[in-house]
Amino acid sequence: MDELKENITGAPDGSVLRTEPECEETRSSGRRVKRLIVLAKMLVSISLLVYLLYHIKPGNFVGTILNAQPKFLVWAAVLFLSSNLLGSWQWGMLLRSQRVQIPFYRVASFYFVGLFFNNFLPANIGGDIVRIYDASKYCKDMSAVFIATFMDRVIGLLAISFLAVVASAFSLDHYKIFLLYLTVVLGFLGSLVVVLSILNRRILAVFERPFKLIKAFDINNRITKLFDELHSFRDRIPLLMAVVSLAIGIQILRVFVHYLVARSLGITLSPAYFFLFVPVLAALSALPVSINGLGVREGAGVVLFGLVGVAARDAFSIEFITYLVGVAISLSGGVIFLMRAPLELFKRRTAPAGASPPTVDGTNGRK
Repeated sequence: MDELKENITGAPDGSVLRTEPECEETRSSGRRVKRLIVLAKMLVSISLLVYLLYHIKPGNFVGTILNAQPKFLVWAAVLFLSSNLLGSWQWGMLLRSQRVQIPFYRVASFYFVGLFFNNFLPANIGGDIVRIYDASKYCKDMSAVFIATFMDRVIGLLAISFLAVVASAFSLDHYKIFLLYLTVVLGFLGSLVVVLSILNRRILAVFERPFKLIKAFDINNRITKLFDELHSFRDRIPLLMAVVSLAIGIQILRVFVHYLVARSLGITLSPAYFFLFVPVLAALSALPVSINGLGVREGAGVVLFGLVGVAARDAFSIEFITYLVGVAISLSGGVIFLMRAPLELFKRRTAPAGASPPTVDGTNGRK
């Protein structure tokens, strides 16, 4: 009879690691938990969509969709595509500032693959993890890519909240709108504090202090290095100003995607309301309680646009169609991802004998 194989360490304290079956059981339990979380998110999304459709009547929703004007939807798709190409350029600028040199077409492909995975992974964060993994193949230190991606996200938040504060300041014609505006102002101030903290080493040290207590796996030194790299942006103010300006332009395009979808449905509303509502919708959609914000986004849209007199059917349609526009553009990232394996196989087969064939990421098998 085969004996049970155990992985036993010769630790000084006599401790024994868990056996392989125990480790496998732990991994299996973790997979079950992940599946349950995904199922719970699917249940939330489906329940919210069913509830909303029940109240607005599916027939009314379908009729609204069928009456949408294609020309506005095409322009909405063009704006969303353009915003993500510019977003790729913005991320590339930050990568280069961290001495991560990647051709733009590679940066854009990684960016769109991340956009595609946002449809399945936790909103925004999941896509960020994917593009960090892809871009890290071009450098020895993944922290450089992480810092560039973190700054990309923080600056984007600062830009959209700044636009919301400025563009909607003169549309506060209802006390509920004013309360929502105050929430956006707090979001802007919070993102501004984060940016200013990065530029001030003393403030940054406050956030760093708790991590210094963690000695395991050299985490304290890794965190110190990470914070030092973040603080180095203080010497790159022209770069930061350029990236912030670009981010503002990108966020304007993304807000107008919602506006054009509304126009396609015959809804004429001041763009100022979109600048106020879209950041709130984006924040709520990013909450890890549903599949890519599906259901949450539409429900919040019904509430927010309802404040300015938009019918529930129309508000639901605006956000659902905007979501579909985003998914349609993100499918290009799925195509890029699926083409990686065939392209790498083709390059390996056509590489000269004895040569190290380049991989799809262009690194020739080296990092």
